[in-house]
Amino acid sequence: MAGGTSSNDRSAQRAPSGALKPYVGVVVAIGAAVILHSLAGVAFVPRPYEWMLFAALAIATGSFSVKIASVVATISISDTFFITLALLFGPAPAAIAVAVDSLIMSWRLGHASRRIMLNMAAPAVSIWAGAQMFFLIARVPALAHSDVAVGSLIGPLLLMTLIYFALNSGLIATAVGLESDQSPLDIWRRHFQWLGIGYMASASLAFCFVLLIQQVSFLAAIVILPLLAVFHLTLKASYGRLEDARRHLADVDRLYLSTVETLAMAIDAKDDVTHSHVRRVQAYAVGMARALGFTDESTLKAIEAAALLHDTGKLAVPEHILNKPGKLTPSEFEKMKLHVDVGADILSLVDFPYPVVPIVRCHHENWDGTGYPRGVKGEAIPIGARILSVVDCFDALTSDRPYRRAMTEEAALGILRERRGKMYDPAVVDMFIKVFRDIPVGSHDGAETTEVMQRIAQSKHEAPAPVVEAAAGPSTFAASSNLLACVSLARVAGGEGSLTDVLALSSTLVNDILPEATGAWFVPDHSRDQLVVADAFGPAAATLAGFSLDVGDRLTGWVAASRQPILNSDASLDLAGRQQGNEPRLLTCMSVPLIAGETLVGVLSLYSREPEGFNDDRGRLIQMIAPHLATAINAAVRNATAKGAPVAADKTQAAVPLRLVSAR
Repeated sequence: MAGGTSSNDRSAQRAPSGALKPYVGVVVAIGAAVILHSLAGVAFVPRPYEWMLFAALAIATGSFSVKIASVVATISISDTFFITLALLFGPAPAAIAVAVDSLIMSWRLGHASRRIMLNMAAPAVSIWAGAQMFFLIARVPALAHSDVAVGSLIGPLLLMTLIYFALNSGLIATAVGLESDQSPLDIWRRHFQWLGIGYMASASLAFCFVLLIQQVSFLAAIVILPLLAVFHLTLKASYGRLEDARRHLADVDRLYLSTVETLAMAIDAKDDVTHSHVRRVQAYAVGMARALGFTDESTLKAIEAAALLHDTGKLAVPEHILNKPGKLTPSEFEKMKLHVDVGADILSLVDFPYPVVPIVRCHHENWDGTGYPRGVKGEAIPIGARILSVVDCFDALTSDRPYRRAMTEEAALGILRERRGKMYDPAVVDMFIKVFRDIPVGSHDGAETTEVMQRIAQSKHEAPAPVVEAAAGPSTFAASSNLLACVSLARVAGGEGSLTDVLALSSTLVNDILPEATGAWFVPDHSRDQLVVADAFGPAAATLAGFSLDVGDRLTGWVAASRQPILNSDASLDLAGRQQGNEPRLLTCMSVPLIAGETLVGVLSLYSREPEGFNDDRGRLIQMIAPHLATAINAAVRNATAKGAPVAADKTQAAVPLRLVSAR
């Protein structure tokens, strides 16, 4: 009933193992020996017309096979006749019949010559070995030539069928495994194990054939043929429905996974620091799981989904913390840590059919128990979380960050080695170092997907709309009359004044808001793709004299490249090497892009000597007036360009150059 097991090209998705060719050669050589021996033996088999009839029936029914698209096999009722042939006439006729049947099937499927020879050899060897064992244990001659009690043959028949099935499926599964560089045992379990029931059913029908022939005659066995035809049609219809259901489930699974991927990418796009991060982490994580020998579909699916969704909880983290360059303050880090439990709690509302939530909840736990949120350690951490933490770290280290360029692979691997046995599972680190270059992590996003994600990412960089009129009533902090006058004068200067005038007025405005801060106006130098200080103000203005940096480099360069403000980052990330002899040192930095329309006209970077130098209220106010300042600076630059004058010179101020008094 369940025969015709043959290898299939679709399983070979990797480079064939070097052992495949010699393995096939050995199996084909043994099969050729068995077939030649059987050809010599059938000359001595009595009643040749009867065994040829059964052989013809077996070969004919082999043509009415049922293909199962989800496995590397076809199913037919021909095994019933092969087993009957072996019982009635011995191993030789059965081996020849099954070899001819496999030859015809393989030829019709258009297999290569090596595959045809393997498909002939494996079943011939299998049924010949099974039949030999049957007659050895039963100690009876071929049943067509003897009259024995068939009840005593049930045990040997079951053993014969088991050998036939195990050898046939095992030989083919090994070849498929070697061809696709997968575990033959895993191939057998996934695609062949369940076929054993069909082989046993074929043995049962064969037993009925033998019993009917012995009790009545060969012709009486014909009454079973309509039964087999009905069974074949039923089998075909049943598996057709199963394949339809399988395809439907596969379509639903693809839809579900693509939905998860899209949502994960949307979360990803809101975080400039980790753009496209989850896709790369997913590829690394699944590749690592396979490299570590995990083949269970549930485990692989769980890791695949968890890698996509592990940062879901960052929806609860404020963006100024999420995208802050440099080290987080203790209070900010406590808020960041919440994303683990928040993400796990969100995902627990989804009824995943595999264990995604434990992986997400533990992906920041450390091997030595020093991680968060619960201090789980060692093998108590799910393997998916242990894999995810390693690949997550590697991808972060080898990606650009606001405060540093991407590390080289060797530098990142060095950090993994340092953390091996402390933060990360040693076995996972060792395997990752061994195989990471072989894991494909290329982006599969289409142009439309990329465009949509870019629109999401850019949405948070849009400048706030100008405030036409201050709201009535008390505010968080009252703006002085000097501030309001500076806003008005900056607007006027934007139309007529020089860049020096605009920056002087703007410095006065900012100094009125943050009198203790040191600030610098960085303007683009497009010829060198740099930002240069056009003016500076405040107590430590001299520190910033002549300062320039590449767009994308350090804090200010990152703000220019990303057009996203930062608040209370580590000032040393911007000023490393420029603070010698400057005491007390500048500790924190706030940096705001100055955007006029779609044009970046500069960056305002402010530095404080206090650990938390810039509170949220003043940060919001600076961002609120930034578009007005950008408009004024842009107009001054255009005026200077139109007149052919230099755009700006470094005229660093040691003190505020001008004090404005508003009109009452």
